[in-house]
Amino acid sequence: MGRLRKIAFLLPFFAFSGCSFKTLALHSTAELLDVGVAAYYDESDTQLAKDSMASQLKFVEGLLRNEPTNERLNLLAAQGFGSYAFLFIEDVEPERAKPLYLRGRDYALRSLAGRPALANPAALTPDELDQALGQAAKADAPALFWGAFCWAAFINLSKGSADALAQLPKAVSFMKRAQALDPQYNFAGADLFFGTYFASRPRMLGGDPEKAKTHFLWAKRITSGKYLMTYVLEAKTLAVALQDRALFDSLLAKVREGQAGALPGARLADEVAKLKAAALKEKADDLF
Repeated sequence: MGRLRKIAFLLPFFAFSGCSFKTLALHSTAELLDVGVAAYYDESDTQLAKDSMASQLKFVEGLLRNEPTNERLNLLAAQGFGSYAFLFIEDVEPERAKPLYLRGRDYALRSLAGRPALANPAALTPDELDQALGQAAKADAPALFWGAFCWAAFINLSKGSADALAQLPKAVSFMKRAQALDPQYNFAGADLFFGTYFASRPRMLGGDPEKAKTHFLWAKRITSGKYLMTYVLEAKTLAVALQDRALFDSLLAKVREGQAGALPGARLADEVAKLKAAALKEKADDLF
């Protein structure tokens, strides 16, 4: 009987230890994934990156099944799905990209678990959303950025949906707050967002080529003109909106002649930018 009591006494300890070891293992894996992500975005072989990214995303989702509220894993998933859809899927399979972007947005919202008011922004009024965003700190900037990026990208691919278009102001609010908190994040990603936003929309719906120029200029200043995707987005949106073929050609030439990987963590995006620039060049006669 005494031996049974000892075993019964120890069982909760082992159960607790098992739970703790599991949590510790997940946290350690998340830290390793952070390191792996940095190496991934410095990959020069775009096909290798594309092939490996899909399996890595499923791996992260598997980890999230065990710890769905892990903010770091949710952010990695948000960044991963947003990047995968933008870099590899959107241009060739836009319909497939749409649910990928939505998954990225949802993971970004989950990574804001410390900000419960932002968990369901679709249910908030504009004033309520502004109040909730005002409480966000700089540490929330990445989640706000990827939430806005994925949300807006989905909306951009759903132009025939009035419901989707009605959500755009909230995605814009997310990005405005992300920019205010950390304008340098993701190679001045917020400025690239707004440069594309103002260049792509008709004037009657808030489009403004001058504002677009300013945002692209700021993005180039922040990155010292070394982030090649900036020129691709400027050519694809602003140059086409202005019907300025000379600007279009000069921007794509900068991508073609630019050094991939001049900035840490930008090698993959730069290599993909070169591919996107070449594809845009082939479509030039249809765009002008």
